[in-house]
Amino acid sequence: MPPFPIDRYLLPETPVMVPEGFTEVRQSLTAGLPHRVELGAGVHAVLILPTGLARQWLATDPLAVVSSSADDLAPRPAPPAAPPPPALVGRVPLRLVVRQGTRILGSLPLAAGLRRVCPDAGLTTDTGSSTAAGSAPIAVELLVLTWLLHAGTVRGSGDYGSSIVLAWRRADRAVDQFGPPPINQFVWRRRPPAQRVESELGPARLRYRYLLDKKLRRMLR
Repeated sequence: MPPFPIDRYLLPETPVMVPEGFTEVRQSLTAGLPHRVELGAGVHAVLILPTGLARQWLATDPLAVVSSSADDLAPRPAPPAAPPPPALVGRVPLRLVVRQGTRILGSLPLAAGLRRVCPDAGLTTDTGSSTAAGSAPIAVELLVLTWLLHAGTVRGSGDYGSSIVLAWRRADRAVDQFGPPPINQFVWRRRPPAQRVESELGPARLRYRYLLDKKLRRMLR
């Protein structure tokens, strides 16, 4: 049976997979929040939930689901014709703070499939950091896979079935595999038609922009 035409637009049935080169880390959240997840190479991530609503969590059922990665992977229904009014309370602001010792490398929201390199602004060697001597800052790439958070874990320690799955790798090392450089668009157009595949809209727009630039250069001479 041929594939359905819109299969490429549908959500995959399989969960987010761990890419090659990443190390998977699974932990149960039995110590409450904030929770520290050891990654390796002196780097760890801290799961936090900044809400400031202690009374709300004390009155909530400990087994109630506060946040889950299944919400990000579930299909979304079509939006209504008339958009509803904005909700005052959205999803809980779960975040991961990536640290090396006491040095903060970065922060990212908890979203299924999110990949983030920390730090994303380049490595800095600040002398005022309280990290152990001799440990230079490193860059790590973090991938959020799945998580499940119950209200009891937000209130304190205990085994309420909460867990988190992450994957990480060092991102400060150069790769040893390189692909061929892209062919210049003008060189590509000179190749025989049987050796190139292109849309009808792209070459026309490229040709129009080339002629327009050529005309402007003549006018400015």
